[in-house]
Formats: sequence, structure tokens, C-alpha cells
Amino acid sequence: MSRKTPKPDSSFDDSVWLDLFEPLFFAEDTSVADRTAKHFHDLLAELENGPNGVTNAWIAIEDGLRLIFPYASMGRACMVLFQVSLGKDFPTKNDSLAVLSEAMKRTRAALERGPMAAKKPRRRSRRK
Repeated sequence: MSRKTPKPDSSFDDSVWLDLFEPLFFAEDTSVADRTAKHFHDLLAELENGPNGVTNAWIAIEDGLRLIFPYASMGRACMVLFQVSLGKDFPTKNDSLAVLSEAMKRTRAALERGPMAAKKPRRRSRRK
């Protein structure tokens, strides 16, 4: 396995790796760091196994993204939009982009309105 050093203008910056994995280095239990190192080793080994290996590594990276996404700020925003789209009065459409667009409009409008006061029940007028 040869290590290629990224170009200075590359988005693959070593400091990102250090920021991500620094907590593992100081953990008293090194098993998480060991498992992470093995996983990266397995990914590299897969990449060396030709097209099938590249596909396997690709799937593993996509799985990692799928699992980490809910913890990202965009993941939380997407969850809010999804929840908005589940509303009973929400129009059903076959086009997911149209659904997303409508959810974004409704969320934006709700944010612009600000917090809403709880609705008070109407008082019935007494007629005699």
C-alpha cells in the first residue's frame, strides 16, 4: 500500500482526520481506535481487489455516510422537513422534490411567524 500525499489545495486535509479521531487517542479503552484502524485497513485492501473490491469499499463508505448523517446538522434539518411532510394537511405528490419544496416553504413560513401562542378554546355564548 503506497500512501499518496494530497496536494496542498486538496480537500483531503490531514488535520480533519486528527480532529475526527483525536478523542480515540485519549480514550482509556483503545478498542474503538483498534476497530477503526482495522476498518480503514479493510477498506484499503478492498480497493486493491479490483472492480469488485472498489464496489465493496464504495458500499461501506456509503453505509458510513448513511449512519453518520442523522448526527449532522443537515440530517437534523432533513428530519424536520420530513416530519413537516407527514402533516395530515400536507398534499401528497409523487415527486419527492415537490414534497421537499413544499416542506421547505411551510418550515420557512413557520420560522418567519415565530413561536405561536397556544390557542385558547372558544367560549360558548350563553343564550337564554
